[in-house]
Amino acid sequence: MRLFPGIFTTLAAQALLVSVVPGGALVLFLHQTSAFQVEARDRDRLEGFALAAAQAARAGRPLDQLVNELDPQRLGGRVALVNAEGQLIAGPGGAPIMERPVQVEGRTIATARLVSPAQLTDADRRYLAIQYGGIGLIVFALFTAMLVAAYVFARRWTKPQLELYRLSREVVHGDHEIEFEEEGPPETVATMRNLHRIASQFNRLETARRTWLVSISDELKRPAENMGEHFIELCKVEPPLPPELLTGIEEDTHRLIHMAEDLSAIALADLGRLPVTFEQVDPRALIHNAIWTHKTRAEGLHVRLETSTLPEYTILVKWDGARIEQLFGALIDNSLRYTPRNGRIVLGLESSRDAWRLIIDDNAPGIDVMLAQRLFEPFYRSSSRPEESAAASGLGLATARAIVEAHHGRIEASRSPIGGLRVTVILPANPPTA
Repeated sequence: MRLFPGIFTTLAAQALLVSVVPGGALVLFLHQTSAFQVEARDRDRLEGFALAAAQAARAGRPLDQLVNELDPQRLGGRVALVNAEGQLIAGPGGAPIMERPVQVEGRTIATARLVSPAQLTDADRRYLAIQYGGIGLIVFALFTAMLVAAYVFARRWTKPQLELYRLSREVVHGDHEIEFEEEGPPETVATMRNLHRIASQFNRLETARRTWLVSISDELKRPAENMGEHFIELCKVEPPLPPELLTGIEEDTHRLIHMAEDLSAIALADLGRLPVTFEQVDPRALIHNAIWTHKTRAEGLHVRLETSTLPEYTILVKWDGARIEQLFGALIDNSLRYTPRNGRIVLGLESSRDAWRLIIDDNAPGIDVMLAQRLFEPFYRSSSRPEESAAASGLGLATARAIVEAHHGRIEASRSPIGGLRVTVILPANPPTA
């Protein structure tokens, strides 16, 4: 979370603005003041020159000589004299910037004109350099002080916010036993306390849920196993029971056994204790075994089980073969439940760097992409039709996700290119054992 950099950057930008704008205004004011001073100085000098020219005229001295004697550091090369008719007597031509009359006994005999602006002297430059340097130093000191204040304020203000963010993230990630320091504004501290109470309630509910789930799965496994044994005994009864009754009992028994296995896997995975035994297996063989196991049921539903993009060579990976077969069984069972008559279910295997991508496609009616990931939630059913909901336990895909996560992989659902659902499982070839 980049809360501190964002706040500090905003405050630093404001500090820079508050420092530079007044500093720029001071520089502009100093520049204008200097221009006014130079203009006033030229005005005074031109007045003095006009008086000197009048005195020279009284003494009978030529005025052009007076212009040529002007100091270049003052008005030299910038002043022109014109007679009463406007004819140039001496000096450069050009449009006048300012004018002063040269009068003798109340009569204007000439006009002194300033025809070019003043150039800054070395003294002027030194003065302005000192002033600009002082303003720059003040602006830098002000900006530094405000930057330090911004850092302190941002650090102090964001610390409780970051602590609150940390607590909320821990709660989201399932850590409900959170600890925190009550530091910051009263509203933030109150929010921390409320979050702690919510986390405690979640912790109690989560503990109870996991306990119930494990207990129910354990209690369900025993009668499910007993029903399998009783079904074997029923098949030996003479005279034999009607085939329809035996088929119904067999399907319900298998469904109950699978539900017990799935619920147990989900409960153990929820506790982080799903047992997996990694050994070298061939994924191609596992796919062919899964197709052979479900072939009879698929043919009864008039659905074709096919393979696609299977490598032509033997592949060795370190997976739990039994769990992966259970994974394939859950995925195929889910597709068989929704694939229409004369439909297809296609299993594929593709290489993906140091992992393998298992893909199963069907041409069922398909799903909403926005709801795709909800398929892996326990007891979620994508169909609202009563006959399909009654046949589904809602645990198959949740079990698949538990097995995938135990292998340090990931599972995703999306639209299939053949019109139905695509489930993609990505498993590392050598999952970490710890």
